[in-house]
Amino acid sequence: MNSIDTIHLIQPQQQAEWDQYYHLRWELLRKAWQQPPGSERDKHESNAFHIMATNSAGIMLGVGRIHKSNSYFAQIRFMAVKKEYRRTGIGHKILAALETQASVWKVESITLNARNSQLAFYLKHHYEVIEPAETLFDLIKHTRMRKII
Repeated sequence: MNSIDTIHLIQPQQQAEWDQYYHLRWELLRKAWQQPPGSERDKHESNAFHIMATNSAGIMLGVGRIHKSNSYFAQIRFMAVKKEYRRTGIGHKILAALETQASVWKVESITLNARNSQLAFYLKHHYEVIEPAETLFDLIKHTRMRKII
């Protein structure tokens, strides 16, 4: 990524943006494990806050989503950044936007199931380990984490 690139965080609005958003989620979080398009969605899509990061050329670089579990808790799901753009601050910006939305909702805490390969990222952002979580596709170990806000 060029250091002069500006990262834009936007909420998908138009159908073309939604199509790109879901395609990137599938590409980053499901494709490598031979999961079909559509597997990157769940029952909370219509009630969630969605965010995507683009560069100054409009190329999508990362995505994330948060939904309220109830009036006290929210959960982050489907957060990912393209491999070549990791460690550039994009994940931090996406996470900050999702946490801001949780604050707007006035929830007490945020939970997430982090891939074990990403634990350091979330620990750096003050999430604490709760317990082991499911192993996705019998291959990807996850850890349940929480942050009190």
